[in-house]
Amino acid sequence: MRLPENCNSRGRTCCALAVSQARARIVHAVRGSAQSEHANMSKAELVTKIKSRLATVDPKKAKEVGGVFLFNIIKGTSVYSWTLDLNNVTVYEGEPDEDPDTTFTLNEHHFKQLVSGREDARVIMQAGRCSVTGDIMRAMKLEPYIKLD
Repeated sequence: MRLPENCNSRGRTCCALAVSQARARIVHAVRGSAQSEHANMSKAELVTKIKSRLATVDPKKAKEVGGVFLFNIIKGTSVYSWTLDLNNVTVYEGEPDEDPDTTFTLNEHHFKQLVSGREDARVIMQAGRCSVTGDIMRAMKLEPYIKLD
């Protein structure tokens, strides 16, 4: 690791800053590779990963959040729909039989940003990149169930 030119042997603060910046670059590189992995996956593959993720969570906590969430993902003129049912702790393709508690409508790019953790759900919603109808407060609790590591 190269220290900044203005860092002398007693410049502990400067050296600590250089080490901190180096760590940040490593973390960014590692996270970036995992996130780019999700960018190359199809919507259906991502939903399959979310389904696997849901199998690892505490069902009691999921049922405490509860609710049925419909995701409509748009690419061009087609719409891919999938449902996250926290009442029954399941994920499946298609729409639910009854009206969902919350419906998300967003394009494929923003969906991938959301599930990969590249962009926060609140930012996506507040910027108008995602239409949310229904129980928005409950929707804010979904991150542990849809965000892929």
